[in-house]
Amino acid sequence: MRSRFAISAVRHSEHSIFRAFGPGTTNWRRTTGQFRLFVPRTLLGRRFDLGSVTIKHVGGAWRTNASYEAAVADAWKQKQQEAQQARFRIWDGFYYRVTNAEALEKHDGIIHFALGTISYRYLATYRQLDTQHASHALDPLYHLSTAALIRTSDNWYVFGRRSRSGSVDLIGGGVQQDELEVTTGADLERNLVKEFREELGISHADLSVVLGLGIVLSSTSNVLVLAKADLKITRREVALAFSRREEDEMAEPVFVSHDEIGSFLKSLTDYRKLIPSLIDSVAA
Repeated sequence: MRSRFAISAVRHSEHSIFRAFGPGTTNWRRTTGQFRLFVPRTLLGRRFDLGSVTIKHVGGAWRTNASYEAAVADAWKQKQQEAQQARFRIWDGFYYRVTNAEALEKHDGIIHFALGTISYRYLATYRQLDTQHASHALDPLYHLSTAALIRTSDNWYVFGRRSRSGSVDLIGGGVQQDELEVTTGADLERNLVKEFREELGISHADLSVVLGLGIVLSSTSNVLVLAKADLKITRREVALAFSRREEDEMAEPVFVSHDEIGSFLKSLTDYRKLIPSLIDSVAA
């Protein structure tokens, strides 16, 4: 089903403007028959300085049992075969994992992350094995990611259209132990800047202000640190910068007007529907 919210996107090959539509409004709930996923919710609903977040490494990787491990091995092998057929390399490094995610809802003072790790193969196979995960009463994945609501200097919000699925999403990504050592909250901003460079081709010099917007939990128990990033550059300059992106995860930049941003976010799936309330808290 097409969303009624029109958005514009720039094809990086020719920089021509065309009209497109947002994705549908599918949502997942722990109680549905198809998936036994988590209900997305806000863990922290206030603005904060990313640099003020404190980090402690508690060590240890997320562990499971022999039965679930065997199921993951089979599902992972299938994904590797699919990747080989599609001629792309599937990564299997480690994400950081927030071991104290539930405590974030109970504290209004200093934001503190106690970090362990989790292998990507558990994340990649979770939707396929969610029933087994629940039946074994395993701990949530709680893998850590950062994502940003990006606004240009001429008041357009920037998203990306994914190359493989065609879906529109925020710019961001997982916080991977293999790529970035996280010791302070400032490293969370570094992860965001890395994603901006990789997916949009914009650099730290293009940023005006980066502010923590909130922390949310997704339907797959992904802990996402959301930020609001204001740029020094215009929509047109973002479109031109896109050709300098370092990875092909996004096929094109997508722009949403300031007037439609709230309605557009509510038309998206999962935790993205929570973002309008976080924007309101920042505005307040």
